[in-house]
Amino acid sequence: MSHTALIVEDDPGTRYLLQETLASGGVSCLFAENGAAMWRQLELNPDLIILDLSLPDADGLELLRKLRRQSEIPVLIHSARSDAIERIIGIEIGADDYLPKPCNMRELLARVRGLLRRSQLRHSPTGRAILRNVHFGEWTLNAATRELTHRDGQSETLGVAAYALLNCMLERPFEALSRDFLSHTALRRDYHPYDRIIDVHISHLRRLLGKQTDGSPYIKTLRAQGYIFVAPVTADE
Repeated sequence: MSHTALIVEDDPGTRYLLQETLASGGVSCLFAENGAAMWRQLELNPDLIILDLSLPDADGLELLRKLRRQSEIPVLIHSARSDAIERIIGIEIGADDYLPKPCNMRELLARVRGLLRRSQLRHSPTGRAILRNVHFGEWTLNAATRELTHRDGQSETLGVAAYALLNCMLERPFEALSRDFLSHTALRRDYHPYDRIIDVHISHLRRLLGKQTDGSPYIKTLRAQGYIFVAPVTADE
């Protein structure tokens, strides 16, 4: 199955490098040199967006915020704005992954492939994830839509990567899961000790889920081991 990535990038050299990299992995490209062009190109229904944050007519984070109001398309931020605060904000408002400039192009291709695989599985009629509602505490996760709904009616649609991590933990409650395991099993990518993407996603999920009725968090950190989901989980078809 062929896939198309929309590259939102104002630098021609970077656009060319990204196109060559993705083409080597069988991914075709659309291009947008600014935010206005991004909205036009979205009408062609790309499968994924690679988004620069510093565009001539718009801030990439604001574009992402607006995009998430109408689309669940996977987004990988590729930007020179790579400090921790930018990464956290990007993940919290809906980015699925974040790679700084410059980066290893083979790693970028691997992450793009991982996002495309997870997105394709969610839409597959044979994927088990689309068959279930998962219940824990005061929350229900709809695996078909990635929508997380609280008993009081509050709801939020998770990004591809955040959903993959949460679903991985819900399938293994009360089991210690290392960052390496979560990276390979949920995100389908190699884990690097200095890569904070899992920690950023977990931090976002913790803030979103809040506390259980006894005041304890749903996700606990195990020193030198990783994370553990500490609430009973049930699922229905």
